[in-house]
Amino acid sequence: MKLLLFFSFLVISCHGNSKPDSPHFTSIFSFGDSFADTGNLVVLATPVLKDIWIDMPPYGETFFRHPTGRCSDGRLVLDFLAQNFSLPLVPPYLEHNSSFEQGANFAVAGATALDFAFFVNNNLSSPFMFNGSLSVQLGWFADLKPSLCKSYEG
Repeated sequence: MKLLLFFSFLVISCHGNSKPDSPHFTSIFSFGDSFADTGNLVVLATPVLKDIWIDMPPYGETFFRHPTGRCSDGRLVLDFLAQNFSLPLVPPYLEHNSSFEQGANFAVAGATALDFAFFVNNNLSSPFMFNGSLSVQLGWFADLKPSLCKSYEG
């Protein structure tokens, strides 16, 4: 399986047996914050907040013509990367209503590199802070991996 891992603006690629002159990617897995979130914050916040600002106009109106959960009125860099590599737009992992064979987006707007516990222990958290830290995103990826990769140990 060939992957394109996207960390906000840093792209790391695994080519496998691709020819150097024509890289071919089969999936994108994205980690990050609002620069890459395609809807995970909306899923996390819906049970807590009545109105989620990024799920209302003018968000999404430039390209999609409706809110998509992106912190933008149009596409994100991640969307342009997917388009450039002829891949579908990367669905948010927390929606769980998509196939993740061609990628998943774990990014959450407002995500931090430090664990949520750090902020709580130092009285730096707020009632509107959601636990979408990098370690949480990597945990979601670890949960998803068995459904994507087959391991032949023996």
